[in-house]
Amino acid sequence: MSIRFLGLATLAAVALTGCAASQINLQVKSPSGTNLGRPMYMLVRQVDPKQYANETYSEVAAKIGAPDPSVLQTAVIYPGSIQRFQIKAPKEGTVAISFLFTAPDGDWQLLLGAAAPNPVPIELAASRIQSAPSVNSPGAAPGEAPAGGAAPPGEVPKLPDFSKMALPKLPGS
Repeated sequence: MSIRFLGLATLAAVALTGCAASQINLQVKSPSGTNLGRPMYMLVRQVDPKQYANETYSEVAAKIGAPDPSVLQTAVIYPGSIQRFQIKAPKEGTVAISFLFTAPDGDWQLLLGAAAPNPVPIELAASRIQSAPSVNSPGAAPGEAPAGGAAPPGEVPKLPDFSKMALPKLPGS
């Protein structure tokens, strides 16, 4: 084999394996009233989706003081800021991002789908995640209804065209 061939083969291998993102870029927007104006922790970790669904807030919060190998990064989120983070993506598994609000009222964590945008835009509210990439339908286009059938906020759900449907025959007609 020639050196030129080996160089091209190496370049092709790097290009093929480079398709998966090697890092996850987060952009966290935190208005001044987030978490009652107090700093809070963000925890990024590799999870099993089934285990993630059954974890409690206190189990996740305990990982701040005693991180295990699943923890990819911890950070302090300051109200009134936009913070950017670069996290090394795990080779396998799913990534969960948890925000440890003082008094969570709604979604406090999210699971990133394989088709999540990069950077991942996350906007926080007073005590919950205001907006983030959809977990239910990671491949959905903007404005497309999530997998649960609900319409995006501010839009009316689309109904089927009933004019083209055959009516059922009633007995005796």
